[in-house]
This record gives sequence, C-alpha cells and structure tokens, in this order.
Amino acid sequence: MKQKKDNFYFKNLVTCVDCSYHASEFLRDMIKNYDPSTLEKNLEHMHGLEQEADTEKHKMTSALMQAFITPIEREDLVALSSYLDDITDALDEVLMEFYICDIRRIREDVVPFIDLIPECVSALHDVLKELKHFKTSKTIEDYIIKVNDLEEQGDKLYMECLHHLYQEDDVRTVLIWRNIYDGIEKCLDTCEHAADIVSTVIMKNS
Repeated sequence: MKQKKDNFYFKNLVTCVDCSYHASEFLRDMIKNYDPSTLEKNLEHMHGLEQEADTEKHKMTSALMQAFITPIEREDLVALSSYLDDITDALDEVLMEFYICDIRRIREDVVPFIDLIPECVSALHDVLKELKHFKTSKTIEDYIIKVNDLEEQGDKLYMECLHHLYQEDDVRTVLIWRNIYDGIEKCLDTCEHAADIVSTVIMKNS
C-alpha cells in the first residue's frame, strides 16, 4: 500500500510536467505558424491545458493533506508541484499577451527563444521520471545539468532579444515585447527552479 501511495506522488509530478510540455509545444507551434485570426481560439485551448495542470496540482495538494508519511519531504513535493503549475501558467500568460495586445506580426528573434521552452521542459520531464530512483539513478544529475544549461542559453537569448528591442523607437512596441520576452524567460527560470528542488532532494538524502 505504501509503495502505491509513493508512486502516486512521482506519477502526479510526471503528469504535471506532461501538461507543461503540451502547453509549450502548443505555444511554439502557434508562433511558428502565426495567424492573428486564431488568437482567441488558441487562447481557449491554452486555458484548457492550464486547467488540466491546475487539476493535477489539486490532486497533489489533496493527497498531501491526507498523508502522514511521504517519500520525500512534504515541502519539496509542494514546491515541485507549484513550480510545474507555474510553468503552464506562465505559458498561458505569454499567449494572453499576444491576445490582449493584438499582436499582428511576430518578431523573428522570438522564434529561437521560444524554441527553447519545449526543449527545457522535456529535460525537466527526464528529471522527474528519474525522481523516484533518485537515490540510485546514474542519469538524474545529467538531466538536471541539461535543464540548467538550457536556462543559461535562454538568458543569453533574452539579453539579445532585449538588445534588439531597445533599438525600436516605438514605446508601445518596446513595452509589449518586453512583457512577452519576460514571460518566456519566466518559463525557463521556473524549469530551473524545479530542477534545483530535485538537486536539494538528492543532497538531503545523500
């Protein structure tokens, strides 16, 4: 029975990161095939993905409220669940910026930047699949390093995007796209925060 309960936590985290990955792929594909006329429909779809992520987070919260013993510390499970939900929330917020500001044209430099998100979430997925074996895994630390490396690549692209953006004379353009770039960076940063929690779990139990 205990093993079944323990498996729930690890399985739930993988399901949560699956939600984040589907949302990141959806946003990437939408931007690569950008059509302003579909923004409202795409936003509804993204909201649906975000609600799925919320449902999984609530399942984790409910289980933790009833649990006496957990396979890793309760606060680490709470933090991981929250960060995974935050990734999907941040993706939803990026798409909301496109809709609210009625973006008509995509800036070219946003494409490689947003390409990093599914790659980074996929690396985080590998981390979380290995989490239940964290005491013996030979690969989990490599996966964590990959998440950190991709986040660092994101930092460089973020800086380059802002550098080009601030060459613009139109203040409205600067404000809108600064918010979009901030949202993309937030997605990558949150992936790193989740991976850092796993590093902490490994250190606590080494």
